[in-house]
Amino acid sequence: MQVTPSGKRPFPTPPTPNAPDLESATFANRGTVVLPDEMVIKILMNLGTTDIAVYRSVNRHWQTLIDTHHLLARSFYRDCHLTQRVNSLTVERYHSHIRGWLRDFSDSGRVTAEQLDNILEDKHFPEVLFFSIPKLLLNSNELTYQNIATIGHLGVVRDASFSPDGKYLVTISTDKTAKLLELEGGQWQEKASIRHAAWVMIASFSLDGKHLVTASYDGITKLWRLEDGQWQEEDTIEHSTPVKNASFSPDGKHLVTVADGGAAIWWLEGGKWQEKASIAHSGRVVTNAQFSPDGKHFVSTSVDGTVKIWKLDDGQWGEKFTTKYPCSVTNARFSPDGKHLVMVTSGDFFHSAQLWELVDGKWQENVTIMHLGIVDNVHFSPDGKYLVTSSRNCTAKICRLEGGKWPEKATICHSGPVANASFSCDGKFLVTASRDGTAKICRLEGGKWQEIVTIAHSKAVTNANFGPDYQLVTASRDNTAKIWVLKRWWC
Repeated sequence: MQVTPSGKRPFPTPPTPNAPDLESATFANRGTVVLPDEMVIKILMNLGTTDIAVYRSVNRHWQTLIDTHHLLARSFYRDCHLTQRVNSLTVERYHSHIRGWLRDFSDSGRVTAEQLDNILEDKHFPEVLFFSIPKLLLNSNELTYQNIATIGHLGVVRDASFSPDGKYLVTISTDKTAKLLELEGGQWQEKASIRHAAWVMIASFSLDGKHLVTASYDGITKLWRLEDGQWQEEDTIEHSTPVKNASFSPDGKHLVTVADGGAAIWWLEGGKWQEKASIAHSGRVVTNAQFSPDGKHFVSTSVDGTVKIWKLDDGQWGEKFTTKYPCSVTNARFSPDGKHLVMVTSGDFFHSAQLWELVDGKWQENVTIMHLGIVDNVHFSPDGKYLVTSSRNCTAKICRLEGGKWPEKATICHSGPVANASFSCDGKFLVTASRDGTAKICRLEGGKWQEIVTIAHSKAVTNANFGPDYQLVTASRDNTAKIWVLKRWWC
């Protein structure tokens, strides 16, 4: 609380008898015309930080006065007690903590840091630094989001994802369709509806964005090709059992499909996809298969607890590494540099993500990340320094690679199971999708992950994925996928 030297809190000057009553004042974001601006400023200058923030948010006229005269910075100065706070703002502390935060905060933060670098020897440097921080915060805009498009389905939308260049979007639903959309003139337009005879389990683009694959429980995998700006059906692959997953190799020349009976690798030859290798586990049911970033390896997992790594040698895929767990392995992914591998295990009392590291050409078990519930998904950040695991115990855990270990850095909590978590293209943002009907966006600030935005659907959010330029798409059990435009912290 702000007090006067006498110990009494100052109050605004009471209105004169001739002042208009409240009914003649114009409030609610229409401007205050009762008192001159100078008098309003004097009144506001006696308020604390919290009160200033409230007035700044409810009235546009007061907001202009506060921003123009930096009243929020002044109240911040008073509330924080100058002698205690400014004395701690030394040049040493600036270099060790504050400078890096300023440079990472925004473009204006970097400019502020450069300006401060030029006055390090000034005797008033602590005071200038003190006022620079609230000024920067005062002029910044928080991360904002806007729902710019909603794609409807007749059933639950299980997933939605952008093409690598952000020009296309595909959604999949329990209504047995996958919808393909294109961004034209700032509007998302439906270009194709891909139909199956059963649930569509996966739809994914190739890395060059020129191919699309859909896989369904009807045992059919459909492949589409982008040619002269038009999507055309390229091929259809039939399986004898439901297809649960399908993905392209990084060069787009290979395709791996995962069905109940096993996995298969396909090569594109003469415009047709030909089976080149069959991947089997002793338990028959293969849960997933993924290519490595260089496309020369892929990993397959099975309910029998085995994990196998395969390598392409002289045009042939051969088994190079096998390990076995006492419980089912549901997923596995390589890190972007191919030097780490994470495996998801699930048993009656054992739910974890197992991290392995490639050392001198051999895979060695490294770290175990435990959860109290089933781990549904794992993802590395684009630079490979972070890993996020999403679990049915309503949490997502973020771990960072430090000295060969993966210590936990943050836990994101929801009130329902977390279905998925994924990073933005630059790795500075993370989104989690939960059955509680929300998607939470976190930002990496000064080495720490902070929750900054929550997006809501009327029912469970089944997935959420970033695209280029911080586009975001969320899929939900409310039968919709929503596209959001996000803005970073700008000043």
